[in-house]
Parts: sequence; C-alpha cells; structure tokens
Amino acid sequence: MKRLVLFFICLGLFLLAGCFSRHADAPEPITPNIEIPILNQEARAPIEQIITTKKQMALTFNGLADEQTMEQLLEKLNTLQIKATFFLNGHAVAENPELAQRILDQGSTIQNNTLNHVMVEGLNYETAFLEMKLANRVLKEKINIEPTYVRSRSNETSLEFEEAATSLNMEVVTSTINPRDSQMQSAEEIAEYVKRFSKRGSIISLNTYLNPEVIDAIELIYHDAVESGYELTSLEEMELGSYMKSEPVETNSLTLHSNTVETKPTIIKRFETNEKEIALTFDDWASDETLEAILDILDEYQVKSTFFLIGKGVEASPQLARLIIDRGHEVASHSYHHQVITEMEIEDLQEDLVLNDQILTNALQEKPLNYFRPAQGLIDEETANAIAATGIEYIVLYDVASLDWDLSRSEEEIIERITTRAEPGSIVGLHILDGAHTVSILPQVIEYFQNEGYQMRRISEMMNDDRAVTEVLYDH
Repeated sequence: MKRLVLFFICLGLFLLAGCFSRHADAPEPITPNIEIPILNQEARAPIEQIITTKKQMALTFNGLADEQTMEQLLEKLNTLQIKATFFLNGHAVAENPELAQRILDQGSTIQNNTLNHVMVEGLNYETAFLEMKLANRVLKEKINIEPTYVRSRSNETSLEFEEAATSLNMEVVTSTINPRDSQMQSAEEIAEYVKRFSKRGSIISLNTYLNPEVIDAIELIYHDAVESGYELTSLEEMELGSYMKSEPVETNSLTLHSNTVETKPTIIKRFETNEKEIALTFDDWASDETLEAILDILDEYQVKSTFFLIGKGVEASPQLARLIIDRGHEVASHSYHHQVITEMEIEDLQEDLVLNDQILTNALQEKPLNYFRPAQGLIDEETANAIAATGIEYIVLYDVASLDWDLSRSEEEIIERITTRAEPGSIVGLHILDGAHTVSILPQVIEYFQNEGYQMRRISEMMNDDRAVTEVLYDH
C-alpha cells in the first residue's frame, strides 16, 4: 500500500512539474508528505440526477479523446449551441492542457475524472483521496479550475470513493442515463436509449474516446430533446435550478402506534353537497411524459386536482412530485409499496405510511396533505384504525372508480362510466399510469362536467369551503 501511495504522489508531481510538457525538460520531482485526513462525517450520497422541475437534462462526457475527435465533438456542440460538462483525468489534462482549455473557451465546463482515470473496483479510501486530490492540483495548475464534482471512469461509485470526495468537499457524480456506448452501438441506438429514459434532471453520460458514433449521436439526442421540450445543458447550470433545501423539512410526524383500538378514523368516500361540484383525483405514478400530458390538460381547462402518489416512484423522480404542486395541485399519500393493505401486517402498514410521508416531504420540500388513499381503495376496520393511529387525518376513497387503467375497456366505456355515475360531491378516482386511458379520455370528461355546470375542485377545498360542503360522509 505504501508503495502504491508513493507511486501516485510521484506521478502527480511529475504531472504538476510539467514532465509531459513538449516545451521544456522536466525538473526533478520532489516527493512530499500528503496528509490523508480521517473522515469525521458521513459520506455524501452520489448525485445520480439533479432535483429540478425545469425541463433540462445535463449532457456530460468522460475522458479526453485524441485531438481530431475532440475537435469534431466540440464543433458539433458549438453548432448546436450546447454547453456540456466534461470529466477529465489529470493525466490527460497535463499532456494536453491546450485542448482542455478549448473546452472551457467554448463555454462548457470541466470536472474531476481522477488522476489516472481509475475504476472504483478495489479502490480504497486513501488511494481514492490521492487520485482526486492530485487531479485537482493538475486541473488548477494547468487550466485554473477548482472542481467540485468527481466521477470514476465507469460512472460507478463506492463508499470509499464517496468518503474520499467528501473529505475534499466534493461530490461524486454518477449518471441517470448511461447508454454504455463502449458496446459500440450505432448513433441511432445511443440516441434511442437516451430518449427512452429521458426525464427532467437527468444526467446523460457519454464517453469521448471509445465509440466514434457518439459524435453523430449528439445531434440525434439534441433533436429528440428539443422535440420533447428538453434543454441540454451543463451539470453546473442544471444544478442552479435545484429546489432542494439544505436544511431538513418538517414532515407530518407520523408514528408507529400499536394501540389502534381507541382511534377513530375519518373515511371520506364522497361529499354531501347540493352544489354542482366534484373532485377529480389521480392515483399512482407515471413517467415525466405522461404526467406532464395530464398536467397540461388540467392547465388547459383550468382544473385543479388532488394526486395520491406511490412513494417508490416518487423516490426515483422526486422532481415530478414537486412539479405537481408547482402547477397548483395538491399531493397526498398512496403508500410507498402500493400493496393491498388488508393483506399487510399492521406494523408493516404503519412503517409504509411513515416512510411515504418522509419520501413525499423530501420530494415536495414541504409537508404533503395528511391524507391517505389505500391501493385499490380496499380497507377494513382494522387497517383503518391502524392508519388513523399513525396520525393520518383523513382516509380518502372515491365513489366513482373510473377503471381508466383497464385497457380491455374502450375509451367510450370509461367516459360513460364516469359521467353517468358522478353526482354533486363525488370523488372520481383516475390514474396517472403510463399506457392507461387517462390522457385520452380526460379532455372529454372535463368538457362534459364543465358543460353541465360543474366545478372541479381539490379535496382540501371540498373539505374547507363551508359554502360548498354541507357535510362529509363518513364510511366505517
């Protein structure tokens, strides 16, 4: 180990001293003592995506290819007016600082790809620290930048790699979309892969030096992004749009509570009112594309709704949950695992509810509504008591099940089912599932109710507006 550490120190100093310079003889390297600190804090989690509601994706590249390839790549970015982020290893920058500088001059950014472009497999904390620190020195000396992000050659990470980055006040960046261009796919295949997994906040990772098809793929990726409304930008620029706060956000403080007998759940299936108003509600989770399509329809018709979200999906794409409230709607819990709660152990159910409250709070950066809707609307007295015991205020069901998820039914059948069963005070259950009928039938459903003189309102409005709601119907 000591020999390995000494090797890295010497190599780093050779680079810093200009041993790869083509313009001067290298001076004698000096081997100093580099203090490797003991980490006294928890390692920062790697960045897999940027949590932003802006419709942006970061285009990032690993490595510094030969000069001809890099010139072609930079020309392509310049033509398309794309600013990207390049992760460069210190060794390559020391050999060709002029080429690295051209990246910066064009408006793109550069971050740390370790000194020797290493993989994380088998890398311990000490070696990872030296790889990052010495690469930082090279980047500062040769092109006058101070990196804040670091990435391994393969985009993979490890606890030791993250600990080393944390010690240097840096963050590890992996990727959201990695088409594995080293497998020598065509430009079309690379672009199709990126398109399939695109969502706001994604970090796209490509290599500059492995597959020449990457250069042609850039233009295809760009046009697909523009067609879907995305902007390709640098990692640093996208990070500026993150809405995440540095301080923890207060949750609804749900707790596990074994004594469920004395609790009195409030279950709302519909509202009693003489006013012509209903609540359109949406369950589950969806892709960026499907969710935005539904939100756009609601915006077009000036309708506000309540969304009951599955935490497992929100955890993967928290920015989409935040997008819902940014567009004027409200969010509540539909559980984390989306299991039928009447088949769950009570402790497991309560743990699920507590977890989902935490996931939703983090995603929204504010408390969600303290409401819950069970999967499939199934509930019994025991589970209702257990839910109320955690501190959830309202269990919200529905009296009109749209069945919009059922592709064996026609769109006409779904529309008729909703419009003929809804009445003043109804809660309509819809879904935001990819591939469901919802996007197709929603405009016709809204137009029907608007033509009939109905107001479509959020659940919280139905409960809080005394002019509209005369009594809440409790089903036990």
